[in-house]
Amino acid sequence: MMKFGVTLGIVFLFTGLYSANGQALFERGETNAGNLGLSITNVGVIGKADVRNNPDAGVSMRFPINTGTEHLFEAGLWMGAFVDGGLRVSTAAVTNPSGYSRGQSGYEFTPDGPIRYEGPQTGLGISDQDLITTFTDRNLIIPGTTTQIAGHSDPLYADVEQTSYNWAFPFTENFSILKLSITNRSDEYGPAGGFAWDSLYVGQYADIVVRNVFTAQDQGSAFFNKNGLGYLDSRYTTYAFDAGSNDASSINTYGGITILGSEITDPVTGNSVFYHPANPIFDPAHPEHNRVSTLPVPKVDPSYWLFSAGTGVYQGPPRGSAGDQQRYDRMSTVFPLDEVRPNSPDGRTIREELRTDGQNSQGNYISMIAMGPFRRVEPGETIHIYFGIIAAEKTEPYVSGIAGKAVDDEESRQLFEDSIDSMYRVFLGEDADSTGIYTAEKDINGNGKLDRFLFPTPPDAPKLRVELSAGTATLYWDRLAEASQDPVTNEQDFEGYKVYRTDLGDDLNPTPRLIREWDRRGNEVGFNTGLEDILLEEPATFPGDETEYWYRFEIDGLLSGWQYQFSVTSFDFGSQIFELGPLETSPNVNAVRVFPGTPANLNFSDSGEQFEVGVYPNPYRLNAAWDGTTDQTRKLMFTNLPARAEIRVYTLSGDIVAEAEHTSDSLGDIQWYNQFSTENRILPGGEYAFDLLSNANQNLTTGLYLFSVKDMASGHVQTGKFAIIK
Repeated sequence: MMKFGVTLGIVFLFTGLYSANGQALFERGETNAGNLGLSITNVGVIGKADVRNNPDAGVSMRFPINTGTEHLFEAGLWMGAFVDGGLRVSTAAVTNPSGYSRGQSGYEFTPDGPIRYEGPQTGLGISDQDLITTFTDRNLIIPGTTTQIAGHSDPLYADVEQTSYNWAFPFTENFSILKLSITNRSDEYGPAGGFAWDSLYVGQYADIVVRNVFTAQDQGSAFFNKNGLGYLDSRYTTYAFDAGSNDASSINTYGGITILGSEITDPVTGNSVFYHPANPIFDPAHPEHNRVSTLPVPKVDPSYWLFSAGTGVYQGPPRGSAGDQQRYDRMSTVFPLDEVRPNSPDGRTIREELRTDGQNSQGNYISMIAMGPFRRVEPGETIHIYFGIIAAEKTEPYVSGIAGKAVDDEESRQLFEDSIDSMYRVFLGEDADSTGIYTAEKDINGNGKLDRFLFPTPPDAPKLRVELSAGTATLYWDRLAEASQDPVTNEQDFEGYKVYRTDLGDDLNPTPRLIREWDRRGNEVGFNTGLEDILLEEPATFPGDETEYWYRFEIDGLLSGWQYQFSVTSFDFGSQIFELGPLETSPNVNAVRVFPGTPANLNFSDSGEQFEVGVYPNPYRLNAAWDGTTDQTRKLMFTNLPARAEIRVYTLSGDIVAEAEHTSDSLGDIQWYNQFSTENRILPGGEYAFDLLSNANQNLTTGLYLFSVKDMASGHVQTGKFAIIK
């Protein structure tokens, strides 16, 4: 059995593929193989600009994927080059409060086909989830309409195939690698014979903003201006973090964009070249490297400007062809990060202003990262450029709390920088020395070429089942991981299992914690505990489930009403070839959310305290520990309910203020579960969550309330009361 991460189905938010006249329509899809949810379109736009106002309608760049922490509101491809002495620039996204708007100036790419998905389930693709889009700047009029694209009169005739690679392993799950294959199609669609692109620059425009869209209370510009920004010179990464909000319930994270490199053909030598300043052949300080290329030394550089009302170095470029020179300059001119602006009031460098302005609500900056020059791209020629979209938590003790938000140093960035390094290793594959030059020693799989994205992987993730009883969760999992074969080394290198759970109170931002580990005996990996303590004599089976579960582990002491997350990972003994320690599957791949509580009450009509309906917490006090920060994300639990019930809440005068229907396969249709949980839940059966909103969607005020619960099977009714204190 070959090892792959678990692939989750792609989410399409727009399902139309072609219009009636055969033209490709706009589509948006989402990555969800790992722990980073990224919105991808077939017009070159990344992210979802309306995610602040419409957070339940899809992710933008959400990490961890099951939280509300977003890192991007819109990004998009920029490219500019000289054609016969004249400058042409095409962009997929620009500074616009409304985000992508078809036909508006600056949105100059149109769909060239539907979104495609490939992965292990299709037998194709590279990663656990390949999301492939195609788009072009050659259309001056929106296909299928008579609407002209504003300010777009001189296209480059660039056709782009963009592939987003996503993996579900712990060292890959927080990034997506974008491969953009850009082809000069001027020979097919432009003037006779086409034209070359001279001094081409390619970049990613990005409105990177790190905020939790569910818990943040700021509105309008106050939501966006808390950013701190930075640039990691040696890692070619521009990044952002929440530097100044008062949102104490959100976790503190980084989000960034990296230029990993490009692959082009040297027009003089005809050699394929890895074109990136990290390639040693481009390092003029080390002449001992054989500089076989005739290409100029490439440049990767960031640029920044204010979202609105910027001046001087912070003034943004105009949209459309009238701003082509300014847009090209933003990609091609070195940005003065370490200079002090003229008339600076406090003498801070620009780098320090970007990093700290969010602490004073002045951090609403746009980012750009670009690479070039690509000296000359001929008609029909294709270049490949790779970007990395990445997010990571701050390190302890800065990952939570308001005090950790403003901190940005090597210590707080350690996980972020480690993740960037992992992304580079995954991208380089067999090209470990980043030269792009083939040698037999580097050809690990012996296929006569250098393969990118070739790396050892952990064993298969175990299939997990959780059985819930009063205060106890029993975990069962299978043993298929033990037959996994590494795709690079061809070894069956399974070593052991680990169990993760979240702690009490981690409801809003579940953070799995390792609680137990077992591994094989007789080697230098792990603790050599053996697997006997959890191995069953015979496999456990369950009705309607064909899986044979060979391992069992019980966790007790769980409290009703809280959300717990459990997962089981498998790990191997690492790779000497790649100098890697043990590789482990992601705790998020088979994560199960568990809500302890009472089972469905089969004796609802019997007398006795053990069969009575209850409410907790009672009295309910505003902002209970498991509540979100909005009126729609509160939670009051009804307990000991029958399998099907009708619940009514009354005032003391007998007026009905709220009604609901309970079924044992649900905990209630309230916003709390949409924002802080997932569909993969184990429910107790006899509990129902009420959000303290009336039928008219109004907050219930302080006071005493009555309730009734009717068993829909027997018609029996129980009554009770609860108090609200605000």
